[in-house]
Amino acid sequence: MGRKCLIAVMLVFLMPLGAFAGNKSPWEMELPFKSATIHYTIRGIENGSEVKYIRDYGREVATYHTTKTSMMGMTMVTETVDIDTPDWQYHFDLSQRTGTKSVNPQKYMIEEYNKLSKAERKQLEENAEKMGKSVTDGFGGTIQQNAEKILGYSCDRAEMMGTVVYNIHATDIPLRLESNMMGMSMKIEATSVDEGKVDGKFFLLPQGIAPQFDPQSDAMARQIARQTITMLKDPESAKNKGGVPMMQRPGQQQLSPEEQEQMEQAMEMLKGMFGNPNQQ
Repeated sequence: MGRKCLIAVMLVFLMPLGAFAGNKSPWEMELPFKSATIHYTIRGIENGSEVKYIRDYGREVATYHTTKTSMMGMTMVTETVDIDTPDWQYHFDLSQRTGTKSVNPQKYMIEEYNKLSKAERKQLEENAEKMGKSVTDGFGGTIQQNAEKILGYSCDRAEMMGTVVYNIHATDIPLRLESNMMGMSMKIEATSVDEGKVDGKFFLLPQGIAPQFDPQSDAMARQIARQTITMLKDPESAKNKGGVPMMQRPGQQQLSPEEQEQMEQAMEMLKGMFGNPNQQ
């Protein structure tokens, strides 16, 4: 499962229900600013910096990530650019001079959501709240709205499986991430947020790199969108038909090793919200 697909699915569970309010769908959140430039520092298994450029209330995001990783006396430099639009997502490895493009999985989520009736959407919202609590409870996690102010922004705190993320309230924009998994620690923290106009040059594709389209990734994103909406609309029916597995509460049947591995991978992928190039 691709990094962006997992994030699109998990946002439904990790965001508070208030994220639905006032939006066309849970994947069409408007940020509290039209444009912004956010600078981050990265410390831990990787060390370096990241800059996130945001336009059109979050519909367009460009992330520039530069880090160094030292292991066994060797140093590896990672330099990537991720550009997300409502239709496409681009990932460029500037060191390897390679690039990929894929349909934004949120586009498929929105398409499936828009097919629902008003009553089905209401039921989906109620199920999302219940299932989100089940996921967090089942893995010893917690979600707290408006837990802390960071750089003047009220942030929601989500903690699960050794990872703590602070997002600007009811959005998917992180201002702090702390992770300690399998002996590997990382802290990514925003140092400044500038709400000024963003230069369009940051959204231009890097010259000399032709992004390659991955049809398999596109097919997977479309399938995940259908399964996720089906599951949220009618969890029991989706489960009986072999859809996306439900997360269990403590005391109920344990997750299978495969499901456990998928969930652990999903939590690791939360770091992908910061453009971590190691998660593809």
